[in-house]
Amino acid sequence: MTTLQGISASTGAALGPFHIMAAALPKPSSMQSGSGAEFELDNLSRAIKAVSNELGERAERSEGLAQEILYATQEMTEDSALFSEAESLLAKGHTAAYSIWEAAEIFTRLLINAGGYLAERASDVANIRDRIICVLSGVEYPEIPLLNHGFVLIARDLSPADTTDLKPGQILAIVTEEGGPTSHTAIIARTLGIPAIVACTGVIEAARNDVSNSVGVDARAGVITFNPSQELALELAALTKAIENRRLHRPLHGADGYQTTDGFTVPIYANVGRFEDVNVAVESGADGIGLLRTELLYLDRKTPPSLSEQQELYTKMFTPFTSKKVVIRTLDAGADKPMAFINFSSEPNPALGVRGYRTVSNHEALLTTQLEAIAEAAKASGAEVWVMAPMITLPGEAQDFVDLAHGFGLKTAGVMVEVPSAVFLADEIAKASDFLSIGTNDLGQYLHAADRESAQLAHFNDPWQPALLRAVHQVANAGERSNCPVGVCGEAASDPALAAVLIGL
Repeated sequence: MTTLQGISASTGAALGPFHIMAAALPKPSSMQSGSGAEFELDNLSRAIKAVSNELGERAERSEGLAQEILYATQEMTEDSALFSEAESLLAKGHTAAYSIWEAAEIFTRLLINAGGYLAERASDVANIRDRIICVLSGVEYPEIPLLNHGFVLIARDLSPADTTDLKPGQILAIVTEEGGPTSHTAIIARTLGIPAIVACTGVIEAARNDVSNSVGVDARAGVITFNPSQELALELAALTKAIENRRLHRPLHGADGYQTTDGFTVPIYANVGRFEDVNVAVESGADGIGLLRTELLYLDRKTPPSLSEQQELYTKMFTPFTSKKVVIRTLDAGADKPMAFINFSSEPNPALGVRGYRTVSNHEALLTTQLEAIAEAAKASGAEVWVMAPMITLPGEAQDFVDLAHGFGLKTAGVMVEVPSAVFLADEIAKASDFLSIGTNDLGQYLHAADRESAQLAHFNDPWQPALLRAVHQVANAGERSNCPVGVCGEAASDPALAAVLIGL
């Protein structure tokens, strides 16, 4: 029995045989081309066009988030900067395959060094590179197999195009060596309800050495076990069946909601990032939206969305929750989540740089347009809209944001508590705010000085860590002293076992 630890990306459990996804082609030889730069350039142009067309065709056959991701990947394939870098290598006499490999290496290193969201896009560039090289070499790109039984998929990482081939009935779970909880693999897995573990170092080697072809996946804890004992296998099988039964036969809660034994009603809100998530939240019986992320509206655009665009989308997302609470977060952009229309300077550590409220406070038109759109959508939908700002560090920032939101007619304005300074200044920030929302994902990594994308440091970002729970308790007490509601919107809020602790805190 071999057990490995990764990072949970989509909760759930699975037990069954596994399949290792074939690796991409190795690095091409650096031998000089004997055909000339013009010939190699023509080959590269045709290969890029072929890959772009394939991704476009897949996008047309897809829908929802999968379609959005494929179109975004198609745009990356046609990126002029990547092509120009490869062209400069072609001019030195290298082959098309070697040139695109080296050009992609330069870009992936830049993305990895940027950290955070950008680091997770590095695998997308590598996948585009591999697809182009496959076309140049005349070989088939490794795809997810179509087997006549369910299996756990083990891979180095999955590309955006790969994730569109995921079928919940066939793929029991996904385990990857690379990636993070906000990678495309994680996002699609959560959307499809497939258990997933990412950043599981050594999983491919362990799978190759295993002779049982049996693996247990506990994605709640981020643990994978090859050749599980009979006791563990029975436990995982029972857990898998229980999760499926709850999903199929039980709504989110009964008519009276969730209540503690002493009669306290606990509302359950949905975490939403796109329009399709709203429908799932409604069907599940959510009491409202606890975090509506707005970044997807801004990504992959050369100009920010207009007032009318934002108002239309927000109204559509708010309307199913008429008379119910919807908590929307203003744009969380920065060097870790760059937008083409904002000129971000290079930062050595984007996670500690200009991001969240720090970004929009320097680009006031972005914030005021968004707040106006939210206010108009709130009126049109009849929803009880609460608005909050991310990455608030000081009480003065909280006061400035709340005053600005109130000026647009938004009655309930609050802030996210996700940096240690906000925990220590929670009393002052609570007095300036209408509510607080604790972002446990970022707060956990800042408290422990541990990058949440690092598999080696995953244990520090466990939401059960005492330091994080004490911080939550401290903020909750500050909120109570100022009669300021406090919620939790990080991954910690999705853990049913931890829910009881959070309620108590």
